[in-house]
Amino acid sequence: MVEMLQEERHGFYVEFELRPEEDREASIDQGMPVFKDVEFAMITMPGGGLVVDKPINEALLYEWKNGDNRRKPPSPFAYRAYEAWKEGREAPVNGTDLKNWPGVTPAQLKTCQNATVRTIEDLAEANADTIRKLGMGGVAMMEKAKAYLAAANQNKTSEEVSALMVKLEALSDTVKRKDEQISDLLERLDESTKKRGRPRKEEG
Repeated sequence: MVEMLQEERHGFYVEFELRPEEDREASIDQGMPVFKDVEFAMITMPGGGLVVDKPINEALLYEWKNGDNRRKPPSPFAYRAYEAWKEGREAPVNGTDLKNWPGVTPAQLKTCQNATVRTIEDLAEANADTIRKLGMGGVAMMEKAKAYLAAANQNKTSEEVSALMVKLEALSDTVKRKDEQISDLLERLDESTKKRGRPRKEEG
């Protein structure tokens, strides 16, 4: 079973799998080949080739969680992916998962996955090499992804503007009421001052 998670800062993908490897000490002790499952991490770029392929050990997990003596920053996203994989949970991707987007057919989804394109954002930003791996429909899928994200961003902006206008209208009403209250207080103060300033009538 392989789980995948996109690394937030660099756009990397981290995959995990179990591979059978010979346990040499056990093989020598038992006089026959003995195998054990070894956890591996594979890191790839969207649409690109394999960057890292290494067994998972305490040192690697520590590096992901804490960094490596300030030379390498921590990679909490990869660490969370590993934890999710160990618990049998599906690791999320950083972006809008293509599996949840009706803009691609099942066949196109599989093609994208084979090219390590997992999100709409990846598809919209696909480079020439990725487009080549996606085949004849690659450009059309990329343009569709761009259009979808642009529309989604426009809708989000419209909603934000509408919400801001509501707040501004409410603030304007509040300021208007405060102005009316201040005007009323000033009138009362002016009336009170005039009353105190009037001379008293002399008693006859």
